[in-house]
Amino acid sequence: MEAKSMTQAAVVGNSDVSRRSLLLGMAAASTAAAVAVVPTPARSASGSAAAPMGENPELVAAYGLFSEACAELKTAKADLDWLADEWRHRWPLAPEEILLNANAQNDFYVTPGTETDILGRYLLRDTSALTKRLSRGFRGETRQTCFTLLTSEKARELRDRWERNVPKGRTEKSLARNRAFREEAIKDCTRDLALAEQYEAETARLRAESGAAQALQRVKDADRKLNAAAAEVSFLPALTLEGVGMKATAASIGAHDLIRLVVLEDKSPLGQIARLVGSVLQVTRGQV
Repeated sequence: MEAKSMTQAAVVGNSDVSRRSLLLGMAAASTAAAVAVVPTPARSASGSAAAPMGENPELVAAYGLFSEACAELKTAKADLDWLADEWRHRWPLAPEEILLNANAQNDFYVTPGTETDILGRYLLRDTSALTKRLSRGFRGETRQTCFTLLTSEKARELRDRWERNVPKGRTEKSLARNRAFREEAIKDCTRDLALAEQYEAETARLRAESGAAQALQRVKDADRKLNAAAAEVSFLPALTLEGVGMKATAASIGAHDLIRLVVLEDKSPLGQIARLVGSVLQVTRGQV
């Protein structure tokens, strides 16, 4: 079956962040979970952020920019989700002939050669129809999985290797058998190469037509802007409880998932800081 005639079965986003990745470097991916709940500072009649009585005006201004950056990231991510939904019905599944290893979604990161959706997220597909690649037992136990793919580059390498291979045999019968095996392997590799090239060309065309790369870049840019704004808030002194709440809210964006993971179990300074931020947010909730 041609790659472009296939339709997508199911997709899962690669958004779950393990504790290891958070401890190694918490930044862009962890901001999304908290964006929706960031409060917008009160506004004065002129439309500017209204500073709490006695609060550092520079902190209030920085927190206003931080809130705007949160809204910008939220919009960019919503646009990205819309794009994925809009193009899902046109996104092809890779031909079964070029599927390699199952359970690729268990890898720590999405690696090149993994079957993904238009946004580069793990693509989980129904296994029930994959009778060539998967055993009946596996299909019964695993209803959905993500595969690594035979790329055109790898298929070309395999074909070239078989073409360079010189069949040998101790007898005419064994030599003939090895020659036939080589020819069949070359035929299979040539078929797989054509399928992989067609699939890669079609997915590249759809990504270009949809503007997926630009949409992903907008999210990255908004994420960097948000982290920069949160850092700016963190550097400015707070003079009131409201200001402390602003700083805690900004800090919670970059560390949202980290706080959730370590607040109850981690006894290190990192866990202590996470619990402190959580406590400040509880005390100041509703005041910023």
